[in-house]
Amino acid sequence: MKKFLLTAGLISFVFNCDAQNKYADSLRTALSKTAKPIERFGLLTKLGEDNFSSGNGNVDSSACIQMHQIAQQLHNDSLLAISYNWIGDYFLFNKADNTIALEYLFKGIPLAEKVKSKRTISSLYLDIALAYFNLNNPQTAVKYIRSAGDNLPDSSSRMHDYMARQYQSAIANYYILQHQPDSALHFINELNETNLRLKSSVFESRALGLTAAAYDQLGDEKLAEIYYGKANTLADATRFNNTKLFVKKKYTLFLLHNDKTAEAGEQARELLELGRQTSNNNMQLAGAGFLRQVYEKQNLTDSAFYYSEMESSLKDSIFSQNNINKIQALAFNEQLRIIDQAAKNKAETEERKQNIEYALMALGIVLFILLFLLFSRRIITNTNVIEFLGIMILLIVFEFLNLLLTPFLEKLTNNTPLLMLIALVCLASLLIPTHYRLEQWMTKKLVEKNKQIRLAAAKKTIRLLSGEPSENNPSL
Repeated sequence: MKKFLLTAGLISFVFNCDAQNKYADSLRTALSKTAKPIERFGLLTKLGEDNFSSGNGNVDSSACIQMHQIAQQLHNDSLLAISYNWIGDYFLFNKADNTIALEYLFKGIPLAEKVKSKRTISSLYLDIALAYFNLNNPQTAVKYIRSAGDNLPDSSSRMHDYMARQYQSAIANYYILQHQPDSALHFINELNETNLRLKSSVFESRALGLTAAAYDQLGDEKLAEIYYGKANTLADATRFNNTKLFVKKKYTLFLLHNDKTAEAGEQARELLELGRQTSNNNMQLAGAGFLRQVYEKQNLTDSAFYYSEMESSLKDSIFSQNNINKIQALAFNEQLRIIDQAAKNKAETEERKQNIEYALMALGIVLFILLFLLFSRRIITNTNVIEFLGIMILLIVFEFLNLLLTPFLEKLTNNTPLLMLIALVCLASLLIPTHYRLEQWMTKKLVEKNKQIRLAAAKKTIRLLSGEPSENNPSL
């Protein structure tokens, strides 16, 4: 049964890889045929996303540089946030330099928030969480995972599933680390459902590894071993090193806990060698630590000491005080930025509320004057005055609606200036005909009122000239 599952999984993986390679080739062909910066940026992004999903490769440093250059050239905050995300991923996944990775990832957040890009915000937060997982700090990691969950793209967005599976994988991993397998399995099931639509070998491998870890914690070692075998087979077939590290760390721990030292040693050596080839300290640290445990179990003191020294040296490199201080400073600066942004948002909300109140007061005053002039039986009013007051009312109503609807329009248009302009033009196109009809009605009403006032004045003059008594003073 185990061999059948492994074979079926591998066959499925081969077919998926073939389709994904064709897609990646089509993207590269399109990239070679265009020199337009915005098109190149989009194609480079899709290639990176495809590598991340299919496991066909790691983050391409040259692509990151090109994307950053294009973003700077176009002065586009949205593209700049995305480029910072990919640069951070390069240092996070390829180089295992958590400090530099966090520096770039934190840089991207205010830019993504400025353009209200949920896809980029959630991606940045999830990658920050992964860095904190690498630093053995799951309690901080889960804060960023939940922030990512709060900023997932809307379910109607094509990027919703792409980001949702990353969130589901990260939160499930957190619950595994907290030894809460039931909670983990809930999100693993969601991850499997999401990945059925996207068919990513990377996330299939992660889901299998997480499932294995959950069953291991529930005490079902046989089922855990089957799932670990499938996860490891898929991980070995991928070229995305972070997936190999994720699965093999959990699998090697399982093997050690079940006294399968030979198999554990094999997985540990693979991690160490791959870490050396790619200069990835996280892989080397995991490999050295596992080999120390393997040789300790075998009572091979010299070999255990050798890998203990290597592990200690790598820990000093990853968890050095300078790195910790810098990471704490980055996190502290981000907290201050969030506080400042919250204060700024509150001030803007209060200012908008105040401006709405002023607009309502101005509208009330002008309407009062207009109605007084329109219905007064003693004052003859020039139609030009009514036209002027009508235009004032139109402008005040437009400004009032603009203030009232701006938050909704920003959300609806994702704060895109062109779409905001189109929305306001549509609003104006609805107000102008209404204003025209009201102005025509008021002018007609005003003319009739002026005629009545003039007619009454003429009748009064005639009565005075003819010696007839006035209506106001019959004794005359």
